[in-house]
Amino acid sequence: MYEIRKAKNSDYEFLFELKKSAEFEPIKAVFGWDESVQREIHRNEWDEEKPTIIEVDGVAVGSYLMQFHSEHIYFGRFFLLPEYQGKGIGSQVLKVVITIAEQKSLPIKLCYLQGNRVGQLYKRLGFEVIGQDEQFVHMLKPRL
Repeated sequence: MYEIRKAKNSDYEFLFELKKSAEFEPIKAVFGWDESVQREIHRNEWDEEKPTIIEVDGVAVGSYLMQFHSEHIYFGRFFLLPEYQGKGIGSQVLKVVITIAEQKSLPIKLCYLQGNRVGQLYKRLGFEVIGQDEQFVHMLKPRL
């Protein structure tokens, strides 16, 4: 149903617009939307590590980042364009990540902005809230 590939330089602007379309309201509610601040954050994240692009029929529709650490896998920058949400793509992506974590016997850590409905998906797939504040919810999927 979907394919993945590493982000290329030509994906830079798509990824900013993707984040904006997926998180504008939660970011606005928690921090207030400041375009220049968000572009700076995007640049810093891009320079740190490029995410994986999710494609459907050859069209980029989402992204995620999976980082391997000695004690856990970190999962982040998980966004889907609104018209591709609720179609099972997010669940499929997460199930693959969970399988990888199980094979490596590692827990998965993630965090997301308060007010983002993606938390329902994480809970459905076995993630547990391990902390939260006014801005973020931190979750863990324990290793099996």
